[in-house]
Amino acid sequence: MPNYKLKSVKTKSFKGNRLKKIAYALKGYFPHNYIESSRIILRHPKRRDWKAWVHLRQESYSFLQKWEPYWNLNQCNKSNYMRQLKLQRTKAAYDQAYSFLCFQKDNKNLLGGINISNIQRGVMQTCNIGYWLGEKNTGKGYMEESIKAIIPYIYEQLKIHRIQAFTLEDNIASRKLIEKVNFTKEGTLREAMKINNEWKDHVIYSLLLTDGKKN
Repeated sequence: MPNYKLKSVKTKSFKGNRLKKIAYALKGYFPHNYIESSRIILRHPKRRDWKAWVHLRQESYSFLQKWEPYWNLNQCNKSNYMRQLKLQRTKAAYDQAYSFLCFQKDNKNLLGGINISNIQRGVMQTCNIGYWLGEKNTGKGYMEESIKAIIPYIYEQLKIHRIQAFTLEDNIASRKLIEKVNFTKEGTLREAMKINNEWKDHVIYSLLLTDGKKN
């Protein structure tokens, strides 16, 4: 198995009170810089990524739309990317969610993304993980490697105990992927999310901190 490394360059970020965290968010800071594995670099989105993001999402529209909440192809543009980036930074400031883009290590091409969302603290210590790849990047093991790389970050840096993943029942590729990285199927949630403007049942998977230590 490859060695996965978390590289934290800006160690000062997100220390202090809530107002200070929001100030960091407005300046464009995220709490950590990037994670790398043998073929992949995972890092938080930046303003300069908008062209690659728009291009990859647009060319993969037909492939992605059946698995995601509805989005209009005409709205996939720079201004929408910047709005999302601002929202992602604010959520990170409040420890609600963290977004990553996945890049090919040798040529820095954008492959897709991973989102850590719905973070719950207190007695829960859980989060959800979601992921996507451009159509041309599927079937090459990139997302499997990316998820394996980000799991230690979720446990060690975010101090999460339980990671949850939701997949559509008929998304066989996604279900095989999440099972391959040792998530356990727990059941089916009826009409759990609205996907492409339709309420859909989702299969829920989980990975516990104790599971991760065994792998």
